[in-house]
Amino acid sequence: MCKKERLKMSEKLIDKPPLFFTLPPKPYPYILINANSPSKGLRCIRKFRKHIRNVIVDSGIEIFRNPEVKDYPKNWIYRIVMIYNRVRRFLPDAQVYATCPDYCDDYNPKSLWLNEEITNIERTVQNAIIYTEKFDYVNWLLSIQGWNKEPKSVLRCIRLYREYGFLKEHEFFAVGNLCVEPDQKIIYEAIRNVRSELPDKRLHVFGLKLKALPVVMSMIDSFDSLAWTRPVNSSLNANWSCKTQKECIKFFEAWLARLNHIKAQCNLREFMG
Repeated sequence: MCKKERLKMSEKLIDKPPLFFTLPPKPYPYILINANSPSKGLRCIRKFRKHIRNVIVDSGIEIFRNPEVKDYPKNWIYRIVMIYNRVRRFLPDAQVYATCPDYCDDYNPKSLWLNEEITNIERTVQNAIIYTEKFDYVNWLLSIQGWNKEPKSVLRCIRLYREYGFLKEHEFFAVGNLCVEPDQKIIYEAIRNVRSELPDKRLHVFGLKLKALPVVMSMIDSFDSLAWTRPVNSSLNANWSCKTQKECIKFFEAWLARLNHIKAQCNLREFMG
């Protein structure tokens, strides 16, 4: 497939609106469990198990917000695999994915590079090589990482995944390195670059902001966020994060309403041409 054909395919609408993964305060089908605080996620799984269809175990990459942290704690991979195994036992009929430990560049640019040749991208792919073989029964979600504010850098990660055969073996990939990116153009370009190279793959986006959803919605299959814990609009009459169970449900429902409104507006614009 030539570049022009890939780009054309990347612009096509996803047949269904992207799924939204989170850690909800009420029954909800798409769950995100953070490896940093798995007890919250596992309680959610037990409480709402009848309603859950899909689960993503996140690698806990936000530990790298601290510029002094250069790697995952020792045996972190066993924590992720343990969480994955427990979720599979709780939800034998659900689709469960575990995120292979990856390295970002957006929190503290270049702080996770070992040198100019082994950057956060190479370290991410190295983990995929090691852990997908060591734990070959795990349903792995592989992250496509890049360099801070360089949307074309995701192509470097994809090239490495292609060289090692991951594009033939896996159907689901996640776009990282955009959680704290404020520039919607950079977000769009990064995701467009991934979609143009992987037109037939399912794409998840970590930590996508609601305001960026309209520009990428047609190119992704799912995304996650925990931003609903803050008031999404003035109707909540609050400027704090939700504290009580009642507040959590109220904030969550307001956030979902906003999400559904954005989806409807996007679909209407596409319909109207």
